[in-house]
Amino acid sequence: MAQQKTEFSEHMSFEFLELLRKKNPAWRLLTSSQAPFVASFHYREFIAENKRQIAEQELISRLEGFIELLSQGRDDSLFPRSGREYLDDWANDEHGWLRKFYPPGQDEPYFDLTSLAQKAIEWLLSLRQQVFIGTESRLITVFELLHQIVERSETDPKLRLAELQRRKAEIEQEIIRVQKGQVELLDETQIKERFWQAMRTAREILADFRAVEQNFRELDRGMRERIAIWERGKGELLESIFAKQDGIAQSEQGKSFAAFWKFLMSSAYQDDFKSTLDKVLQMKPVQEMGPSRNIRYIHHDWVNAGAHVQETVAALSQQLRRYVDENFLEEERRINQLVREIEGKAVAIRNTPPSDWSMEIDGVKPEISLPLDRPLFSPPQRPELKDDIMDAGSDDVPAEALFSQVYVDKEKLKDRIGYLLQSQDRISLSQIIGHFPLELGLSELITYLVIASESSQAAFHPDELEEVFWQDETGTRRVAKLAKIIFQRV
Repeated sequence: MAQQKTEFSEHMSFEFLELLRKKNPAWRLLTSSQAPFVASFHYREFIAENKRQIAEQELISRLEGFIELLSQGRDDSLFPRSGREYLDDWANDEHGWLRKFYPPGQDEPYFDLTSLAQKAIEWLLSLRQQVFIGTESRLITVFELLHQIVERSETDPKLRLAELQRRKAEIEQEIIRVQKGQVELLDETQIKERFWQAMRTAREILADFRAVEQNFRELDRGMRERIAIWERGKGELLESIFAKQDGIAQSEQGKSFAAFWKFLMSSAYQDDFKSTLDKVLQMKPVQEMGPSRNIRYIHHDWVNAGAHVQETVAALSQQLRRYVDENFLEEERRINQLVREIEGKAVAIRNTPPSDWSMEIDGVKPEISLPLDRPLFSPPQRPELKDDIMDAGSDDVPAEALFSQVYVDKEKLKDRIGYLLQSQDRISLSQIIGHFPLELGLSELITYLVIASESSQAAFHPDELEEVFWQDETGTRRVAKLAKIIFQRV
């Protein structure tokens, strides 16, 4: 009891909470005067849509549209600053609600929600008055977890066999009841309760990915700082770094993430999860709850989130490899020493940068152009338009249709292609649309064609035609004939 009180006093002491209030981005968000504005926008763009990263220009456009929506009907300017200023302010060290970064091969910055900001928004979301509280499903989950702990940690074979016999007897009794027609079904309340808890846990998994990725980034940052200021032998540094890497892989978080990723990458799991989720979403009680359309593709979001974590780990390994592959010739030692001195000074003043300074650089590299480096000309592929006679229609089309806009998420379509290529080497566009029917009609089909024209994984076969079907907003079945497009795994 005394030890528990000591632990409580350490984690909930006045000094600790005072420091947390000043330093923690989640607490700063909750106490900010902009909290309703910041939390609602971030929830709308990142959490509700399960987005991991958004390009700067796209996010600025959405933020300014959101500000314009909030300012309607007001004489005064509720939010006077520009969208870019708000994003840069939320991404600085003082707030820490967004992470600004450059993905590999991109010259435009991207933004992602930080794990602590998501934690604050999820807490605000939990304050809503719920229609019902799923006490039964949570109690069953607790019992099942406790049973798993006891069963899977029992070393006595006799006790383990006794438990398995008990479960076997229960299953046999249930088989007899079903054969007699005595089937116990969940009522509508129980179905809604379990679905609500399952989807809440599914969203929490995405939040956990952000926290895991942040932990790996902090490790990567610490290792870079350590390399920058290291003055002793190279062997000692590598030994300490590899020891820390092994410690991460063997840590509780590392083992849990590795097991989760292995389970998630199983094709049998993915097929089972998809078929089960489709059956659940077709149930009437679940449809009455109005689940988000993104729920159907939640396992794709898990894969993308896990891939981001893997990319962070790969970047860490690449940094180590770069250091190991350095050619320590006499001429390069001086250059490496100067670079490390600059990096060491940069790390030293990271938290207290000078308020006024400037620097001019004539050029960062020489401009060299070799004739043999120029690629050969490859004529662009252009679609062939047939000059067919168009029949005049008799229906009147409202003029408002000319101004309606449909937004097609290009990144989501790329994710669908990548997901299907995980289980097969090549797939046609018609097969992709067979798995993921067109929801936005012709606009979505054209976006697929744009992706194919920009991707090195796609190949056009003009001699072969394939048909693609969809239903428009009136329920009319539409068909398009186009050249066969094959996507291949790299």
